[in-house]
Amino acid sequence: MSQNAPLSDEPVPDIATLDDLTEHLKAAAQVELSTIPLYLYATYSIKTRGYSQWAAGEPAQRTMIGIAIEEMLHLTLVRNLLVAIGSGDKVRFYSESFIPKYPAPMLMRTPELMLALRRMSSEQVDTFIGIEKPEQAELMAESIRPYHSLGEFYERIEKGIKLLSSEDVKPENRIDWNAARERLWKFQYHRGYWNQNGGSDQPLLIMDEDSALQAMEIIVDQGEGARGDHGLLPDPIVRTDDFPPQELGKWQASHYTKFSDIKKGLNGIGVVQDDNGKQKFTIDSPDVIWPVMPDPDIDKLVEGRPVRDLMVLSNAAYCYVLALLDAIYREPMEAIDPKDTEPFRTSRRYGLERSFVAVMQGVLYPIADLLVRTPLTAEDLKAAPTKPVHAGPPFQYYAFTKQPQAELLEMCNALIPYYPALGGDDGVQRQIALLPEVDLPES
Repeated sequence: MSQNAPLSDEPVPDIATLDDLTEHLKAAAQVELSTIPLYLYATYSIKTRGYSQWAAGEPAQRTMIGIAIEEMLHLTLVRNLLVAIGSGDKVRFYSESFIPKYPAPMLMRTPELMLALRRMSSEQVDTFIGIEKPEQAELMAESIRPYHSLGEFYERIEKGIKLLSSEDVKPENRIDWNAARERLWKFQYHRGYWNQNGGSDQPLLIMDEDSALQAMEIIVDQGEGARGDHGLLPDPIVRTDDFPPQELGKWQASHYTKFSDIKKGLNGIGVVQDDNGKQKFTIDSPDVIWPVMPDPDIDKLVEGRPVRDLMVLSNAAYCYVLALLDAIYREPMEAIDPKDTEPFRTSRRYGLERSFVAVMQGVLYPIADLLVRTPLTAEDLKAAPTKPVHAGPPFQYYAFTKQPQAELLEMCNALIPYYPALGGDDGVQRQIALLPEVDLPES
């Protein structure tokens, strides 16, 4: 399946072989990765300094961060399943062919839905709603047809898992859940994750058919909503406050519902206007949204300009995150010593996992925050802007020529004279210096 290519309207056969399942899961990983830059770009465009995020309802920025983190969870769940079926070496996140490009049609979806990096707005949230929109079960019931929703796509994967776990297929196409259990455990990612801005689900260790189906359920339920008792239409309105206190945390609003709430203004942005709680600003108010450039691309900027180099650093930091995830999946996990009160603390695997969280919070976000606050001038852009526009993180492939951590640090050091905020005791420079080096396997 070509990267970012939409499906045709031709019938889609059922998943009947391990190769078919592997290709579907690789496509699923690309789909999940393609949503993360979209959600983060819109989130970064929200101004926070000088504007209260304590407006009525859940702050939109916090909601968006939580959704992006859950998409990262989905990405790891899909890769865990690839490892579990023996195809863990068939995918690499840090790869020019795997990293999504924008604008482009969403993979695995028809009719076409274009994905583009845009500031937060009602129009962009409509795209997010389209990504997560539930599909009616009457349509899902057709056994062979193109995919019209992510839920439908994952339902076909679930069906394939069930078939390939049964004795109804030839042994060479059957998932052998009993084989290499130690390796399955050692090379999956199921620690070093938390989401204080979203749901309580965690990375899942996939060891059998039940846990594989549970992983797919988490992805679909968080995205479009849990399927109701009637079994026909997914229920996108799954709110924690609909349940008694002892049940809180077991249910949460789906991404579809959260985006819908943001569109309606139920999730606040900015300060309230009066005692009635009316929102003074909305997601379409320029007062609280940075005018970031659509689909930022380093090729749109003049070489040698500091802001272009900052955008390149942003790309490199994004690619380091993906290379770090690849490294986590290559590094075996150690067995737990029952006598060890702080297991894993000195292991390389644990260090990689902790660094994954640190680089997202301490490197990727601060660089993006600097970019969205930086106005672009006629000297910066190859084509002079017709209206005020700011820079933004491009989320593009960056080809490392040295060891990634060392190259990141070198790039950051060169930019500090232009962007002193990158330095400091707890700045980006310091955070990069603390990151582990990761190897880049030959393609």
